[in-house]
Amino acid sequence: MQKTLILPGLLLGLAFASTAVAADCPTLPQGAGVQWEETEGKSYKVCRAIDQDGTQLLGVMFTDSEPLKLRRRNRVEEGWVGQHVVVWYRPEIAEAGAAEKRITVVELDEDRYAQIWLDANDPDQLRRAMNLAQQLYLH
Repeated sequence: MQKTLILPGLLLGLAFASTAVAADCPTLPQGAGVQWEETEGKSYKVCRAIDQDGTQLLGVMFTDSEPLKLRRRNRVEEGWVGQHVVVWYRPEIAEAGAAEKRITVVELDEDRYAQIWLDANDPDQLRRAMNLAQQLYLH
């Protein structure tokens, strides 16, 4: 009797675990001029906000483990991502083509995180990306 209960319980647990990370991309505000490009893996989902020119403005990665440790010395400013107060950091590794980059991590639930990064070529584009991040509801 116990053996037959273990298998359905295990399968239910695996089904729940596989859906824990597979969140939908956040709803983009109307008139933002960007659309999501989605990539999914076994333990993560990446949503990239791409504008009409094909330029990535920001990205969100949902994962079940904290994706990275951000160094205090790289803190740049405080801000918001949806309802979450965040600290934006300058990333350790600079990517070519993005003069202004920011990154932050938000803990959504126990063992569920969102890593958000902004890509900008100038201060105006950075403000646009931060404004978009402020309007994202992460669930």
